[in-house]
Formats: sequence, structure tokens, C-alpha cells
Amino acid sequence: MNYKVPLILVAISASLYYFFSPASPLSDEQLTEHLTDKVVLICGASSGIGEELAYQLAAHGAKLVLVARHQVKLDKVRTEIIKRGASEEDVITISLDFSDVSRSKEVVDQTLEKFGALDYLVSNHAAIFTGPFLGLPHLQDPGYIEKIFRVNLFSHIQLAVHAIPHLEKNNGHMYFTSSLAGEIPAYISSLYCSTKHAMNGFFYSLQQELLARESSVSLTIGSLGLILTKERSELLPHGHPYPVWSKGSLEECSRGIMEAYITRPQTMTYPRIAGMIYRANWYFDPHFHEGIIQRFKPKGTKGRGYKEVVEKGTSIDQRTKMGYQPGDK
Repeated sequence: MNYKVPLILVAISASLYYFFSPASPLSDEQLTEHLTDKVVLICGASSGIGEELAYQLAAHGAKLVLVARHQVKLDKVRTEIIKRGASEEDVITISLDFSDVSRSKEVVDQTLEKFGALDYLVSNHAAIFTGPFLGLPHLQDPGYIEKIFRVNLFSHIQLAVHAIPHLEKNNGHMYFTSSLAGEIPAYISSLYCSTKHAMNGFFYSLQQELLARESSVSLTIGSLGLILTKERSELLPHGHPYPVWSKGSLEECSRGIMEAYITRPQTMTYPRIAGMIYRANWYFDPHFHEGIIQRFKPKGTKGRGYKEVVEKGTSIDQRTKMGYQPGDK
């Protein structure tokens, strides 16, 4: 396989990126100055990125509305935030299943009812799952496909629709957690990839519309790579050697999201090097598809290892409650 062209392009991209890169990361003092008493609505706040982001925002004086499906998990996050010094009055929780898209308006309404304002929306929730589409029959069910799109796309759109009028009053900002999977395909996550591709198409277009109408609201799309939260680790095929450059720190990623509220970039790619390498390979490597197949092929299997990948996908579905599984409520 000839890697010369992709490697050259990666080197050029890296040089250009760091030459034209934004200013240095903000200091803690700058973050506190900008975030104190700001009202932040975080959807998908009971674990992973949303949970860590809540801790960091609270440390800088933000008022938080935490949204997720499971009240017990939300209560644990809220208790931890208060234990770290936040006021009980500054943190509320809302238990809500975003597969019911019509309820997206509720979280905005309850935020306004409690705090009277909205400064920052973090639309971070997602149904995350893994497995080849043709190998797992439940992934092909029309009702299941629709449910995944309701959670991963339609609810985000509705949150934006209802949040924008209130954000415009405060020169607010929206952050939507997408993924490098929204640019680069992988056969073990076809539905997830498709929802993130659709999310990118809609929200990059919405960025243009906000600019065209001269709105005071700005929007960042998070193009995230592999952020190894506890839940995400459970979904990955066992024994797969992900390269070091492809993995990102949960704490560093969350801080980057927090800083995006102030710097307001159109895209936040993290980890940076992963974005450059994956994009270069996808656009310029003629053997990209075979490389993806080999990457997820279990060790010791013959052929392309498809059967074994299907078996592991089934096993993951059975043991994890992450995302929305068949019959999951």
C-alpha cells in the first residue's frame, strides 16, 4: 500500500493547522470570568463527556441544567457537583428520553422557568451502539432505525429550534457533539455514522443560516474521535489495538468544549492529529475500506473476520445498557 500521498497531505495539513491555529488555550481565570453565573443546558449529562463537562463548568461558577434518561445517574452527578462546592440552587436535573422528540421543548422551558435565561446549549446526547448492519437483524428494523434517528438527529434539531430565540437575547452559543464518524465511515457502526453525517449536514447548514440572518447566536460542531469513557470502552471490540494518536482524554475534550463557548469555532476537532490522519486516509487512500475491515478483524480469525465481528456485536448488545437496545425504554 502506497502511503506517500496521504502522509504528505497529513504533513501539509498539520503544518497549515498549527500555523493558522487559534490562540492558546484559555486560562482558568478567563474561563471563570466568562462562565460565572452563565446558564448552561447540558443534554446527555449523566455520564461520559456530559458528566465531566458539568463538573468543569460548575467549578467555574456556571449554573447547570443536567438532562439525561436516568434520574438515578443524574442525581449522582448533581450530588458530586454540590459536594465539590456548587450551590444546590445552581444545579437542577431533568429526566427525559429524547426518543420522544416532541419533549425537546420541555428542557428549554424548564431551564427558563428555573433560571429565567439560557446562555449556552450543549447538545451532547446520543444512542451509541456497534455491530455490522447486515449481521444484526434488529439494526434493520424500521422502527429501531427511526428511533435512533429521533435520538441522534431530530431531537438535536428541535433543541436548536426552541433554544435559539432565548439564546439570541444573550448572544448565546450552541455546541453539538458530532463525531469523526460523521465524516468517515465504518461498517461496524453504519447507523451511528449515518446519524452523525446527517447531523453535520444540518448543523453546518444552520451555521450559514445564522450568519445570513446576522443572528447573535453562534454554533460549534464537535468532530470528536475516540474519547475513552467507561461506557465507550464497553462498546469496542475486545483486543483491538487502537493507536495512541487516535485516543483523546475525557478531561481535555470537556475543557475544549467549555472553551468553545468563548472562542466559538465553527468546528472543534479532537484529537487534532486523529482528525488529520483519518480525513487524509478517507479522501486519498484507495484501500481505505480494506484498512477498516482489517482494523476490526479479530486476531486469529481467517478471512476478513466478519462472522467474529457479528458475534462480538451481539455480545456487546446483550451486556451493555449504553445507547438504545431492542426493547430498551
